[in-house]
Amino acid sequence: MEEKSNVTKLTQKDYQKKYDEKTQSVTIKYTPADMSDYDRMMKYLEKTGKSRSSFIKELINDFFENEKYAITESRIADYYKIYNVDGELLDKLKAVVGEEKYNIILGIFKTFVEDELYDAYIYKGDDVDVWIEDFIDEIKNGDVDINVSDKEFEKIIDKSLSHNLKSVFYG
Repeated sequence: MEEKSNVTKLTQKDYQKKYDEKTQSVTIKYTPADMSDYDRMMKYLEKTGKSRSSFIKELINDFFENEKYAITESRIADYYKIYNVDGELLDKLKAVVGEEKYNIILGIFKTFVEDELYDAYIYKGDDVDVWIEDFIDEIKNGDVDINVSDKEFEKIIDKSLSHNLKSVFYG
């Protein structure tokens, strides 16, 4: 009986070893400075019902398929130019306050921006309603074809939103 148990244990170990060889994992560690990102991710996962693993896989696949997060010098320059942020001033700020405090400042700035967006949609939600009604009419009239690839649909929505929702932010 003892011999049979050893065979089973070896088989289970062998199976686990084969499984481990076929699978890979990605681990993310959050420091106390990153906890707001962690909390935000967990709220999103709870809201959507996604698992951490599926969420991370989705992000990785999106990165490689779209290269949305590829950081190049030209993208950084464009980012600063679009938002009228002087890159040299950001570098100076980082040099003066250090990386951790710099990230805190950017986190607070991000919160302010998100709050402004939230307020814009709360107080100008009627504009969003108008866009939705117009978009539905465009679909019904055949002006917008929704039977296209997801990539093409994203382009249609991006163009429509950028043209029609400027009033949400600019009055």
